[in-house]
Amino acid sequence: MSRRLLNRSGNPVVSSPSSSSTPRRTTTALPEYEPPSCPLDESARRALGELSNNRTAVPYELQLKESLRTLGSSVGDMHERLRYQRERLTRQKAAREAKGVAASTADEDRLKAHIDQLERDVEALTRDSERAVRELVDHKAELEDEVAVLGDLYTHAATQQPPPDEASLENENGDIEYPPVPSTLGAFRERRQGKLEEYGGMSMHQRYAVNNDYAGFKKLWHDAAVGEDGPPLPDASRWFRSDGQPVMSGIGDEMDGSDDDIAVAREVVSLKCPLTLRVMKEPYSNRNCKHTFEKGALLDYLPRQGAVQCPQTGCSQSFARADFDTDFHLNQAMLRRIHRAEAAHASDEDLDDDENLEGDSELAVRASNRRQSRQPKRERR
Repeated sequence: MSRRLLNRSGNPVVSSPSSSSTPRRTTTALPEYEPPSCPLDESARRALGELSNNRTAVPYELQLKESLRTLGSSVGDMHERLRYQRERLTRQKAAREAKGVAASTADEDRLKAHIDQLERDVEALTRDSERAVRELVDHKAELEDEVAVLGDLYTHAATQQPPPDEASLENENGDIEYPPVPSTLGAFRERRQGKLEEYGGMSMHQRYAVNNDYAGFKKLWHDAAVGEDGPPLPDASRWFRSDGQPVMSGIGDEMDGSDDDIAVAREVVSLKCPLTLRVMKEPYSNRNCKHTFEKGALLDYLPRQGAVQCPQTGCSQSFARADFDTDFHLNQAMLRRIHRAEAAHASDEDLDDDENLEGDSELAVRASNRRQSRQPKRERR
């Protein structure tokens, strides 16, 4: 028997669409999300202190330092090879002219064509390397700024006053109103952005010309291009043009032919430390007065506190141990000169051995082979 729902009058009940539809839901607007905030506790301050110390940045600093050293050494090697090829062509031309031959030889033509191609390659690679060095200097400055910002945040957190007692935070209704807690992450981002804007507002001279890493790269490049008997490196104020572009070409563009530049024909450089009077092994140069000393002797000379005058005779520059890392840098160009001088000295000793061994042909051959094995591999064209 089928069952039907009947109303009191006996008629079946017909459902209306409105009675079977889902009731409308009303939504309540939620307030904007606010992340939980509370003062840093002792554990959080300790973790911030670990971030602020320089140990976390050491691996990156070592990588940047090694990259800068490799770029400088590579550019120096390229320009030394180019200079050697030019000197070789000059010697060939002089020997031909001494014989009264006017036309160039086939070897000269091949060597000249090789030098032309090598000049283009060296110029392109030097331009890329110089740009890479500036980028590394930028990365190093950014890393140092981040470490400084973390240090400031840790100092602020460590000296922050403890939160007040809850009893003193009750309002008239008896509710506790906590004071707003500044965001540590927000403060880090704000200060870091400020450092970036400050660095971005610096001129090319301020960013690079007074930077020890860029100055060392520039010195390596210059000394390899002109040789030990060439003119000195121009002042850092002339490393960048008025439009901010670096001076990339050689001596011709860096020197404008003024009388002051022409008067300085050669730069007399001593490989001995003014303090020890011995050939340096770790030559460190001052960024301001450019004088160079043995690192160990210089550190012994600097007092623990205060400043002292430069030990170079006639120099009034003051040195301080606290500023050693910023005012002094390892002079890679000087180090290359020292290594070349040591190699030349070793070669001269081998020549003396040959003269002493003239009576023994077998020993003389051994000495000759040993001397030849020390000569650097040269490019042949």
